Amino acid sequence: MREGLRSTVLKLAACFASGLVATFAFWPYKTGFIAYFILIPFIILSGLREGRGRFLLASYLYGLGYFLGNLYWIALLQKEQITVPALRLPALALLCVYLALFMLLTGYLTRRLVLMRVPFEIAFALSWGGVEFLRSLGPLGFPWSSLGYSQTPYPVVTQQAALYGTYAISAWLVLLNGLLARLLTSRRAAVALVAAAVFIAPVVGGMVVLSRARCPDSLRVSLVQPNIAGAVKWDEAYRDSTINVLSTMSVQGKGSAMIVWPETAVPLYLEHTAGYLDTLAGIARSEGCPVLTGYPDYERTPEGLRYYNSAMLMSPEGRVEGEYRKIHLVPFGEMIPLEEKIAFLRNINFGEGDFSPGKTYTIFEVDSKRFGVAICFESIFPGLVRQFTRHGADFIVNITNDEWFGPSAAPYQHAQMAVMRCVEDRMGMARCANTGISMLIDPYGRIIRQTPIFTRDVLTGELHLARPGTPYSSKGYIADLMLILVPAALAALSYGRRKPARQLAAEPIDISDRPVI
Repeated sequence: MREGLRSTVLKLAACFASGLVATFAFWPYKTGFIAYFILIPFIILSGLREGRGRFLLASYLYGLGYFLGNLYWIALLQKEQITVPALRLPALALLCVYLALFMLLTGYLTRRLVLMRVPFEIAFALSWGGVEFLRSLGPLGFPWSSLGYSQTPYPVVTQQAALYGTYAISAWLVLLNGLLARLLTSRRAAVALVAAAVFIAPVVGGMVVLSRARCPDSLRVSLVQPNIAGAVKWDEAYRDSTINVLSTMSVQGKGSAMIVWPETAVPLYLEHTAGYLDTLAGIARSEGCPVLTGYPDYERTPEGLRYYNSAMLMSPEGRVEGEYRKIHLVPFGEMIPLEEKIAFLRNINFGEGDFSPGKTYTIFEVDSKRFGVAICFESIFPGLVRQFTRHGADFIVNITNDEWFGPSAAPYQHAQMAVMRCVEDRMGMARCANTGISMLIDPYGRIIRQTPIFTRDVLTGELHLARPGTPYSSKGYIADLMLILVPAALAALSYGRRKPARQLAAEPIDISDRPVI
């Protein structure tokens, strides 16, 4: 009995450890290929054969390790950027405990589908992809570290995102892991053939797409990466010197179709602070091209002041050509979720910004090319960026300030997620970050140029453009919904079986006696 308990504990610990190791599938590590087999230890050791309880516990522990490994940087956030530094460790713990519940749900759905005689590989893949999509929804949506992002170093693999999106690539990776796990346990030649076909088909498709890839148009842009510390930028004593740094660096962008400054590059209420709007107009006139900048803004409403995280385009003639207000705010960083509907939440103060969400997907225009602006965190939401495509954008500009992440994996992970938006919608992206990583990405997810982090630099180059629009950009919401609706519906049907649900759920399952596909 004691030996059996010890074996179970070791297996559960191995599941947790394999979740931790999964972090090496993402940037800044160049080992995305490990996503093809990183789940095998979990699948074999998780206890699906031993019944419901152990498998669900193993699923939760895997999720706990997975998110702890990927989000460790929360505990290392810069003290200067956090109003209450003591909250860093509790915040990391609570977030990982919360996000691991999604992995628990994945395990639950997987088991219910297997009980419906759905092959384990398909059950696990559908459940994983569907729950990743579910994790992105609502004011607490946080699709960070979706498994599909691990494949951005391999454009031949990521091209399938144009058909069915990043969450389906995650499902594809889980399917591969499931097949390889079955191959190790069954040693059947048929399993090897199916696994090879599942891997090769999208790779060959990606090779065909890239062999025909055409970017017939381009736009010369300059991305200003000022690398200014927040403690300096938000100090009124350094306000003018901050603007001078941006202005001086922008001289290198002369002749470009557009100069881009990062999120909140102008550290003041630009439209409400005397003289500074004229200063920005003067810079645009001096360089002879539009300047796009991030800045904080506010407006007076009958309910009081509303604050926004905004972006503005200033024309070469010194006119304001448009404004975009960030729609998806960072929970607990820029707002308290649901505070407008639940009164007592308004009294909570973690030192977060008190921003309101924008409502309009503004489309700007330079040189007859139309574009949308995703501010910071917004670049990790496929559905939000897809809306700019549907509103007529030809490319995307992502402005961000990742300084508060420090020299951790987070700035790399954040940049990696932006790459997939280009593939999904077949749009080029100019990504301008205060401290890096700034990038020019083509419509096929290939990085043309990029800057190192925590350096002062101006990245000038051609932003390649293609004809935007893909099956995913037009019908992506259907693909995403099907990923969660199919396993949810099958799980619900499993309760209609003749055996009592409690008895059925407790039965052990042997994946080796199921058909492959």
